[in-house]
Amino acid sequence: PPRASDAYVTYLFDRYAEGFDAHLLEGLRYQAPQLLAAALAEALGPPAGALTVLDAGCGTGLCGPLLRPYARELVGVDLSPRMLDKARARGGYDQLVAAELTLFLSERPACYELIVSADTLVYFGDLSPVLMAAAGALRPGGWLAFTVEALEDPAAATGFRINPSGRYNHSADYVRQTLAAAGLTLRRLSNATLRQENDQPMVGYLVLADKPGAALG
Repeated sequence: PPRASDAYVTYLFDRYAEGFDAHLLEGLRYQAPQLLAAALAEALGPPAGALTVLDAGCGTGLCGPLLRPYARELVGVDLSPRMLDKARARGGYDQLVAAELTLFLSERPACYELIVSADTLVYFGDLSPVLMAAAGALRPGGWLAFTVEALEDPAAATGFRINPSGRYNHSADYVRQTLAAAGLTLRRLSNATLRQENDQPMVGYLVLADKPGAALG
């Protein structure tokens, strides 16, 4: 399938919400928010609290405290109402919305100067629709930052493959091509250990791209 169904993702994360943070941070040593924050600091410089920021697939809000310093307005979107309840309790967001990500983005043209998606696009096989929608939702000069899990099999014709966990792996070439087709300029694609799985490092890609136009600030 080209992506995980809305019903599957909602069911999975509504059930997972209560123990999500402890499992990710303690059990899996999840690093994606910190890795993205470090990459953004390198790309954008010191945060000035001036940007309209979207946390795309915000979950329980683990990225919120790291994105808040950049944000004049911080919006979080997620499919799971229970995950959003956790994000609301954590605080720091100006708005939290329960919605499917591609549809949400497509309805908000030129709304955001920074869109960040940690460990969410792994539930999309075909990235074309969501990256096209993200490009449309960015203002000129805006940035997109996200993580995906790496697919290193050169024989994977589509550039992505579903794995036994129900998540997708993506090849670096596929990510490059899909960003270019969406009209975004790739600024960084680097290997990163996103977390541990079965006591093995889960290698992914840390990706930053921007939309042509005037520089932010």
